[in-house]
Amino acid sequence: MRNGKRIYVSAFKAWLVEQALRPEASVAGLALRHGVNANQLRSWMKLEHWQSTPHTLLPVTVVADARSAEVVATTNARQPKAVMEIEVCGTVIRLRGPVDPEQLKTVLAVLRA
Repeated sequence: MRNGKRIYVSAFKAWLVEQALRPEASVAGLALRHGVNANQLRSWMKLEHWQSTPHTLLPVTVVADARSAEVVATTNARQPKAVMEIEVCGTVIRLRGPVDPEQLKTVLAVLRA
């Protein structure tokens, strides 16, 4: 704009806030890399409509196992609900019963971070 102010696309702001909310993110560094004032980015982070809704994590039992990386889905004869096992870096994640895809995405995102 003529007065020196910038207009940012909403999708860009949402993406930048999402990146800044990650635990390992440097808000100042992220703002600098994308040409945004760090104080402006922090003010966007405070706005409720940019923040994602908090997720509830499922209770998970982590068992160390030396098997190769694979995803195994099995059913237990005594329990009609499915059991899902996911091995990540030598650690097995076992999920029993119906699995909510959104909660599974959250768990895997936390493990990836």
